[in-house]
Amino acid sequence: MNSRLNSILAFDKLLLLAVVVLLAMGLFVIYTGSNFHAMELGRPSYFYVLKHLRVILFGFVILAFLTVLDHKIFHKLSHAMFLVCLVALVAVVVTGAVTKGAARWLSIGGMSLQPSELMKIAMFAYMSRRLTELGDEIKDFKRGYIQPLVTLGIVCGLILLQPNFSMALLVGATTYVLFFTAGVKVRYLLLSFVPIGLGALAIGLAAPYRLKRLQAWLHPEEHIKEGGYQLYNALISLGHGGWLGTGIGKGTQKLGFLPESYKDVAYSLMGEELGFFGTMIVLVLFGFIVYRGFMIARNANSRFAKYFAVCLTSSLAFNVIFHVFVCTGLMPTTGQPMPFISYGGTNLVVSMASIGILLNISRPGTGMNIVEPVFHEQG
Repeated sequence: MNSRLNSILAFDKLLLLAVVVLLAMGLFVIYTGSNFHAMELGRPSYFYVLKHLRVILFGFVILAFLTVLDHKIFHKLSHAMFLVCLVALVAVVVTGAVTKGAARWLSIGGMSLQPSELMKIAMFAYMSRRLTELGDEIKDFKRGYIQPLVTLGIVCGLILLQPNFSMALLVGATTYVLFFTAGVKVRYLLLSFVPIGLGALAIGLAAPYRLKRLQAWLHPEEHIKEGGYQLYNALISLGHGGWLGTGIGKGTQKLGFLPESYKDVAYSLMGEELGFFGTMIVLVLFGFIVYRGFMIARNANSRFAKYFAVCLTSSLAFNVIFHVFVCTGLMPTTGQPMPFISYGGTNLVVSMASIGILLNISRPGTGMNIVEPVFHEQG
């Protein structure tokens, strides 16, 4: 019994500690950012933070379960998970609830789910197994690159139809990190950057609202009424914070100037109330999580686990990068929340699930029954 308990507890505790600290900071951010909005709606000041706390508790249940559950289950069920999430993506495009001009959520049993978030884990498990099973054929142009690229194109295409450009970019960027890690020839990856970049630019300019978003990104002060309002006030919020911040609860931009400051621009709210040093602490914590995630990948017991851990870690990293870039004006406005910090449901649960899987991979003796073909790295 003791050996079993010791085996379960032999996970990366520093990784979990960093996540817990970020979750605690997120609770402060959500409370200070949402209390004014909640009272405007006639609700208690703690309304949104209480809802978020419930999601955190549910997320911890998922995290604990996945820490104990051997990650080989994702290897075994990867194809089924991928197909279910693919059907969900099709369903959300056809019947999904439209919010702010985008259909990204499915309502199931009174709960709103974002299939593209769930697809991240399913897609990464599926692609990790698929590339693992190729063995030395990973070097082949057709089987090792083109065929997986078609799968990626289908998934990103469905996400773009919602439309959710930033999520498609996140999934695509993470999958390219996987391609590199798995041994796809670098020249194949480099040669594809030009057509993919031109395609992304064409998609970005095809819809009038995206063109306006680009214009608002380049000159937010000139397009405040046409998409630049949030970025303009996000930058003001960051500037107002200075080095040390105004203090928790003492920010002013959240008072009706910075829309939903506790969601898609949580980093700007932190910048105002915690200052430059506070936001640097948050980024250092995220950097530590990414470092531990890649260390877990390096020490994994199988190539599948290595690839899967690389995907989960890279996805979290890109999520943070996109959020911070939006808040600092380095990227056009998107709808990417900050993992563990921003108010939300599916993203938070999926982020915590990703940590649970990483913790399981970090445990010795897990994933030992995964059978893989021989791969000659110099072949």
